[in-house]
Amino acid sequence: MKEWVLYVMTWASQLSGYQFPDTLPEVQWKSESWFSHRVCKDHIPCPVFGLYEDRDVVFIREDLTDSAKDHIAVHEFVHYLQHFSGRFDLNSCFDTDKREQEAFLVQSRFIAEVQGGFTKFTINHLSCRPEP
Repeated sequence: MKEWVLYVMTWASQLSGYQFPDTLPEVQWKSESWFSHRVCKDHIPCPVFGLYEDRDVVFIREDLTDSAKDHIAVHEFVHYLQHFSGRFDLNSCFDTDKREQEAFLVQSRFIAEVQGGFTKFTINHLSCRPEP
């Protein structure tokens, strides 16, 4: 498992431009029902496949294909790198939106450049109120 985390983190770091971290996140594999309860307010199907909550753990759905696990992990690892970069205010809606957009861009690059696939994520921007 550590080799896989190193592999995915290497790509997340390289494609995002963030420095490779001193420590790697723990990866926990969770069921759709876990994601449903944690993120989707007990709604199934839950369209969330990965989660990073600004700590040392990345949660990934256990029912994904290997290639999906890779690109979902890249997305979540970008959030891990963003968190430790210090570039974002973690309490800012605008910065949360920027972080999400950046993670999807890196995920798309990984799919295209590493996996040889194609996808385009349509991500709605967060509805943020003007910050003081």
